Amino acid sequence: MEKSYHLSKSLIPPHFVSKHWDIYPKSFENTLFDRGKLSDFRDNELSFKCNDSLEKRTPSKELRVLERLSHLVNKDFIEANKEEKIGNPKTFSYDKKFFDYHDLFLIYFLSVLSPFINQKSQKKTKIFTLEIGGGYGGLTYKIKRLFPETTCILLDLPETNFISNYYLKSLEPKAKILNLEKILEQKNVKTAENLSIMKRDLLLYDYVILPGYLLENFSETFIDIFINTRSFMEMNLHTISFYFSYIQKLISPNGLFYCVNRYKKSTSGDIVKFKEFPFDNFWDPIIWRKSFFQPMIHEALFQRKMEENLSIKKKLSRLKPYDVEFFTSLI
Repeated sequence: MEKSYHLSKSLIPPHFVSKHWDIYPKSFENTLFDRGKLSDFRDNELSFKCNDSLEKRTPSKELRVLERLSHLVNKDFIEANKEEKIGNPKTFSYDKKFFDYHDLFLIYFLSVLSPFINQKSQKKTKIFTLEIGGGYGGLTYKIKRLFPETTCILLDLPETNFISNYYLKSLEPKAKILNLEKILEQKNVKTAENLSIMKRDLLLYDYVILPGYLLENFSETFIDIFINTRSFMEMNLHTISFYFSYIQKLISPNGLFYCVNRYKKSTSGDIVKFKEFPFDNFWDPIIWRKSFFQPMIHEALFQRKMEENLSIKKKLSRLKPYDVEFFTSLI
């Protein structure tokens, strides 16, 4: 884990870290490699900015989120898919059961995605999901647990990858995890510049945890489902453009893209708007609505199509914030 972290850190392009995520001091490695800190990462600075339970929860909000989720999702589904042990999260008790506020949102995302993943798993023996900016890996773990034949790929910053590697290995000690160190050895190359990642390289693994900039090293169209929940809005425009170009290049025919992000946010140093994400014209929106319990966030599930959908740009232009383009679209 540590070697992969140092490799990832040494190769990261300077522009890949936005102002929102330029938060790690040089001494942060001491905290990251501290086993005591790591075992409590959901209750300390190691999960800062990727754990709503640290910043946004209140006792009243916890109960309201659980109540509202229970109206949307079967209670047995919530109980079967919650995870409130690894990382010592800040839990709350309801009806003699324990829940983690942040985890409830991940359960919601899983409930939206699971019928679509199930449809694909009935047609294919192997499904590849790729989550960009998935934090400590909570949603990816839930997908893998519900659909064991899936290979789950996580792309994120080196610090977050280190934590997700720890989290997933703690939950599944026997899981086969491919990280940067292993894939360089496997491909017999010394640097990531010479790395070409193909479907066959990943088939035998449960989880693949790599730095985000390596998406450009993927050389085949085989990703069935791309996922980004609430992290594009924290990236600069250059990085967003990078990810979109490769999502649209690497997604399989009829593949899915689950995109849940703020209508507008500027903490990255750029003004980021969902309506201005660089979608091309080959997407068909299947889900299009305000996100669960977070009306400032838009939730969309897109399917990749062979034919152009010329209405997608107009649909995007009608999202908040309402501006000149919005009124032009109405006309």
